[in-house]
Amino acid sequence: MYQKNVSMRFGGPITPGVKWLMILNGVIFLIQQIAGLIVPNMMEAVFGISHSGFIGSFMIWQPFTYMFLHGGWMHIFFNLIALWMFAGELEMVWGRTRFIRYYMLSGFGAGLFIAFMNYVAFVNYGSSAVTIGASGAIYAVLLAYAVLWPDREVLLYFLFPIKIKYLVLAFGLMEFFGTLSSGTGAGGNISHIGHLGGIISGFILIKIMRRSAASGQKKFSFFENLNKKNRLNAKRKVIDNRIEAKRIIDELLGKIARSGMSSLTPEEKKKLEWARKHYYPSNEDILH
Repeated sequence: MYQKNVSMRFGGPITPGVKWLMILNGVIFLIQQIAGLIVPNMMEAVFGISHSGFIGSFMIWQPFTYMFLHGGWMHIFFNLIALWMFAGELEMVWGRTRFIRYYMLSGFGAGLFIAFMNYVAFVNYGSSAVTIGASGAIYAVLLAYAVLWPDREVLLYFLFPIKIKYLVLAFGLMEFFGTLSSGTGAGGNISHIGHLGGIISGFILIKIMRRSAASGQKKFSFFENLNKKNRLNAKRKVIDNRIEAKRIIDELLGKIARSGMSSLTPEEKKKLEWARKHYYPSNEDILH
């Protein structure tokens, strides 16, 4: 996939949180490869997600650890490419802490979904599987990107332009029917359950964030609450600030895409920080 952004630049900004996730995934993958030479599949059995491990053996860490293991070089390569292309702008809008929490919680939610569905498959079909990979969290990132910038275009397979909202919708339908058709949700080496779980988890988290932002308006003093006009003006100011923040974010992200993060002046960095705080105010977000 290729992202058709304002500048037609391949990929997105490598922000601190994205860089941290890419390095962590890479280091753990190398450890996994070395450990596999000593004791084959040891890390997958202990740190991958399965109903027998998580539910049967009470390995409560598995919904977190499975997302940092991968099934091969191509598996981790495509996950990191997707992370690089789509996650940087999310982090710039949400901030590093909120983005990392969204990534981890969506991956965790996908892990719980995998364990539950694998247990159902075991009861009904007698099948059992171990799932690894960051794909659940990556699908949640794609969903969030489509929510914030639904009309952005990507070039699928470097050839076919498609709006990201339609691409994510197509992915969601593919994973839903893939889960139904396979029974266990595992088609070959593809975990349809994990992908679908990531989309569902991301959707729930975004709904929570938006509901929290909508209901958590700034509290006014007792006397201000008596004045309806003041309350309406304050709410209008919050809305105006969010609109202005979105405009600033889009403008500066375009400059970053063209020339890199270092091209921002100190004043522009202050504006970006102001915009980030007013677009998703920290006191209005349950993930903060």
